[in-house]
Amino acid sequence: MVAGPFDFWDENGELEFHEGSVRIYRMDGEQYLFVGQVMYASTTEQDWYGRNVFPHARGRCLEIGLGLGVASKVILANPAVTHLLTIENNENVIAAFGKPLYKHNILHADVYRWASNLIMVGPRYDLIFVDHYTFEEEELGELQELARNLLPVLADGGRMIFWVDENAPDEDRELIKKLWI
Repeated sequence: MVAGPFDFWDENGELEFHEGSVRIYRMDGEQYLFVGQVMYASTTEQDWYGRNVFPHARGRCLEIGLGLGVASKVILANPAVTHLLTIENNENVIAAFGKPLYKHNILHADVYRWASNLIMVGPRYDLIFVDHYTFEEEELGELQELARNLLPVLADGGRMIFWVDENAPDEDRELIKKLWI
């Protein structure tokens, strides 16, 4: 018998959500989000968000990618935050998260299309957190273009931070960190 891609998770974890290609498993007190067969997020990343995002969260914040909502909760835990807009392309990921939190809006949109058509007339963002990562050489160019397209909506003195996979090779982590402002 051929092993299925989720046999390990089905045997060792509890399937909490399954809609379309989106699955959320709970195992050992942690949650894991899969889109297709790729793990997109886990609650084990909370410490990373606390160290790298929370200190810069203030005012109006923009988050690219919802995942399990762990980063959203970390951002909104900072009392200096007045509003968070999260952009997520997968409607099933949004459905798994549920209703937005206090001071939180979720926009179902493709961020690349959204960012390339921006016309900013209102206040800009004090923090832009891009929680979007699949590292292939050709995708680095897409992330660089996204950073350029988001730059006009970054407030003076604001920060733009991209999620970095701490398990990635050093050279990949450094390439992503070069996108930080």
